[in-house]
Amino acid sequence: MLSDMKSLIELFVRAEQADRIGEVDPKVAKWVIDFARVLRTYFRAQVYGIEKMPSSKALLVGNHNAGITFFEPFILGLAWYEYNHGEDSLNYLGHDAMVDMPLLGNFLRKIGMIRASHEAADAAFAANRKVLVFPGGNYEAFRPFKQRHRVDFGGKTGYVRLALRNRVPIVPVMCLGGHETFFVLHRGEKLADLIGTKKLLRSESFPLFLGLPTGIGMGPVFHFPLPAKLEVELGEPISLEEYSPEDADDRAKCRQISEKVQGAIQAMMDARSARRKWPIWG
Repeated sequence: MLSDMKSLIELFVRAEQADRIGEVDPKVAKWVIDFARVLRTYFRAQVYGIEKMPSSKALLVGNHNAGITFFEPFILGLAWYEYNHGEDSLNYLGHDAMVDMPLLGNFLRKIGMIRASHEAADAAFAANRKVLVFPGGNYEAFRPFKQRHRVDFGGKTGYVRLALRNRVPIVPVMCLGGHETFFVLHRGEKLADLIGTKKLLRSESFPLFLGLPTGIGMGPVFHFPLPAKLEVELGEPISLEEYSPEDADDRAKCRQISEKVQGAIQAMMDARSARRKWPIWG
């Protein structure tokens, strides 16, 4: 047992470049799979439409829930692992603050997270990988509780340019439930600008929320999640074959595609959320 603990500590500490597209560490993957199965039980999680995943490279685009304590990606990753028997892993685009965080950043990079940059994503697509991104970032992750069923990327369209340049389809991914694991009262955009987190941490929010373990929390910090029912759904892939890589510089076309993607996610959100009778319980 002591040797297992030592090995786990080494996996956290051993450096891993945030911009390097490497293979998922099998030792870490095994631990994460077991952890994700515990999460699936705790959150009564379900994944729909996993068979819609393209066989080749693709950009998976989802709505961001639950602030920093965001477990829907683990649930999706587990479903994909079980569906394809671990033969095709996912890469996740992560915020600078996450991939650069001591210990945790090393761990996340070993399970497929790469820096949320066009350069890192381009390298992943060049290696024929599937890449998952949440364009709404902290802006959407800390939306007020009353807007928990609203898909809002905050006008971000960079992911569309990424897909167009790399000529990959976009797979809409709907995440539901994570925003019921705590209760955001206010996004705190003005406060984020005032205290400088927008510049220093690339965080557009400095939220006020209710959640465990502190009761009241402030800022883009972790919380212990309530056992809300989590649901993840993949929509039909959106082909961009009718467009050219040069269209990545056409703002109107990028907005049009982004609206189509958000609309697809919102439609899944509306259908699933309409069946949920109570917050947390689902």
